[in-house]
Amino acid sequence: MMVLNQVKAPDTSNKRSDNRLDICLAVEVTLASGQQIKLCTRNLSTTGVYLEKADHEMPPVGSIIHLKLNQKLGLGEAPLVKGKVVRTDEHGVGIQFIED
Repeated sequence: MMVLNQVKAPDTSNKRSDNRLDICLAVEVTLASGQQIKLCTRNLSTTGVYLEKADHEMPPVGSIIHLKLNQKLGLGEAPLVKGKVVRTDEHGVGIQFIED
């Protein structure tokens, strides 16, 4: 006999269009003020990244930042990437990559 109250509906709260890779990478973030802080990624996709907060004050939603990986993943220098803060929570910030 199947108990209906144990069947869970699919989670529709995740509205992301791209899959995320859970990975911790050291990044250097440059804020609009020019201040640089070192953070760690929690996850990464082709359209954005989630950065863990650590002990730093995080920029508010709408802020433009630049970030660069502190480690090489392939050949050559890691690119400097421009992003926009699209969400914040008690653990960190969600960044959407943007083009100049």
